[in-house]
Amino acid sequence: MQARVAKLADAQSSEGCIARCVGSSPTSGTSNWFNKKMKNIKTALVIALAFGALFISFYNFFYLRGLENRLQGIEKNLNGSVSETVDDVTPVETPVALETFVGTLKKEAIPAELDLGDYWYWLYFDEPYLLEENARGIPMDVDKLQVNPPAREVEGMDVFDGQHVEIKGNLTWGYAESTVIGAEEIVIK
Repeated sequence: MQARVAKLADAQSSEGCIARCVGSSPTSGTSNWFNKKMKNIKTALVIALAFGALFISFYNFFYLRGLENRLQGIEKNLNGSVSETVDDVTPVETPVALETFVGTLKKEAIPAELDLGDYWYWLYFDEPYLLEENARGIPMDVDKLQVNPPAREVEGMDVFDGQHVEIKGNLTWGYAESTVIGAEEIVIK
């Protein structure tokens, strides 16, 4: 009876199970059952991975096909019909109200550490100018502003150096968020 109890205890313990599975022949019942279950699990895993790969492949195929069709449509629009419609439309220029600035225009050397060129022009106002749009974000009175020359100025800005002038233009942004005058017309006053 003790031999049977010892054999039963050994069969229920993990060491006994491992010894039986490892030491058993492929035809034994426990090993055969275990191999069949593992084979079924492996087969199910392979089938699931195959379906997953198939789904991803089809999804990517149809997604890329749709993307290609959209890009071809955009390409057709850019090559053909867009140029025709652009020719038909006349550009609408909204007139910008030009401000008038009065003061003395002076040519000054640009500090070498800025590396922006040789010189720039400053308009020294007759009276302090209230600059509302600036990098500080609050209105402030300024005595001078930098002037960008007009695009159609043939003689250059040196003609106006040291002269009392009237500049028609608008305020734009300059170097390091400074406010500059974008001159459209300069007249000696």
